[in-house]
Amino acid sequence: MAGSATTRDRLKLAAASLGLAALVAGCLWLIAHSFIAQANRQQLNDMLQAAVVRLERQIDLAVISMGELGAQGPYGCSLTVSKAIEDIAFRSVSIREIRVSSPSATCWADNAHEATFSAALEAANPLPAVNPAYEFAPIEAGEWKGLMVRWTNDDGALTAFLATSGLLFDILPAELREHGRMEMSLNDQRVVSSYQPEGSLKMQGDFAEFGTASERYPIRVRLMIDEAVVDSWNSRISSDLIAIAGLFSLSLGYLGARGLTRQQTPLAQLDDALVRGHIHPVYQPLFCLATGEMTGFEMLARWTKPDGSSVSPAVFIPLAEASKRIDKLTFALLDKAGAEIGEMLRHNAKLKLSFNVTPDQLLDPLFIEHFVAKISQANLNPSQLVIEITERQPISDIQAALRVSRELSELGVRLALDDAGTGHNGLSSLHALQAHYLKIDKYFVDGVVLDRKSSALVEALISLAKQFGMEVVAEGIETEEQRIKLLDLGIREGQGYLFAKPLSASDLIARAEQNRSLMPQAA
Repeated sequence: MAGSATTRDRLKLAAASLGLAALVAGCLWLIAHSFIAQANRQQLNDMLQAAVVRLERQIDLAVISMGELGAQGPYGCSLTVSKAIEDIAFRSVSIREIRVSSPSATCWADNAHEATFSAALEAANPLPAVNPAYEFAPIEAGEWKGLMVRWTNDDGALTAFLATSGLLFDILPAELREHGRMEMSLNDQRVVSSYQPEGSLKMQGDFAEFGTASERYPIRVRLMIDEAVVDSWNSRISSDLIAIAGLFSLSLGYLGARGLTRQQTPLAQLDDALVRGHIHPVYQPLFCLATGEMTGFEMLARWTKPDGSSVSPAVFIPLAEASKRIDKLTFALLDKAGAEIGEMLRHNAKLKLSFNVTPDQLLDPLFIEHFVAKISQANLNPSQLVIEITERQPISDIQAALRVSRELSELGVRLALDDAGTGHNGLSSLHALQAHYLKIDKYFVDGVVLDRKSSALVEALISLAKQFGMEVVAEGIETEEQRIKLLDLGIREGQGYLFAKPLSASDLIARAEQNRSLMPQAA
């Protein structure tokens, strides 16, 4: 009987200890969740304020430039004034055009766009600032969109047209961009600039809304973002606190019980998805810009849950990289690609399959060995493979990267420098990787038609690629005008929604079998 009582006491003590551990863990989680949620919201508000400050500085620059012009005397279109406004428009990243208007004359920094901007100016409905001498209005001149800033006095009016299309592109961190919509507008709610990636069009669930306004100009910024994404953002601290509670439970002898009651962590969900094959490849075709012929495709990762819902790559790719599971993910996708489209590749030797690899993966001492084994197992031809190295992460060891590049080249594998011009590596990556392809980021392609600065940057990248013996591929082509402009600049290959969205293996095979032009009407 005494033994039975002792056993019961031990069970009661264990149960009480488990309950206490669960209570402590729950309290820690609530505290951490509340703290992270508050910190996340403060960060988002700070980001919106940074966007407001960015436009304020552009407006300040325009006001200063117009003040310098006004200080030269009565408005006119003398050679000196014409040269001054032309220099201002050329030197400034943000000022697209300047107009000087007085009762006696009107002139522009770039007369080639006079008709387009004049029509847009006539249609504008200016909103006065706190100082009524200044007025603001959104402007649409053809496909170009921006903000008009006008200063009026007794001599006439000085008008600056500010480029605003890229103001919001990099405000949100990469892991949030597919889940939010941002708008910068005047106080009368007319939109000046917006950022709405394709992923945000499919957002479901509850939304959190954030907003802030300028204290100096009639402008404001608004963000709508998936509430669940905000709650899970920066959640690593919360997981640490849960882990501390778990260690406490372990000290009380009930780790197993705690494990049964605790929800599956994001990392465990990722492991489960990899084991069950829920993460699968899709393929975005690449095309010849001149003929529309498909030249290859880029393999992208998608996570589809059994209930049909999906997890954004912006969530699970960084998790895989941080947890050292990115190799497992990459090789699993190559396995599936070999099974799904291997036969098609073997019958179409000119097609190439590209996929992303991080610099850290590339520099792993065992990468080449594992990679060779995997493509052999998947029955993929090395000469049809292109490894894309993103420029958004730095290459930590240039000499090691050069050695790996040479080994891959000997195997017949080609390298591509992805997101060119947007990241850390610059000229050093061109030398270290000895890449065959330079992929121009969508950020530059978006402005190549109307923004002469974007066009000049693209031309510079093309010239640089030619000096290194590289072919240039344009990403994110969405309009026929972009295709024609890129073709005129000398780019022969590209990808984007103008041609095709990412496709399943069956749809890709059907496209390849059609053997016909897939120009804009096919997108």
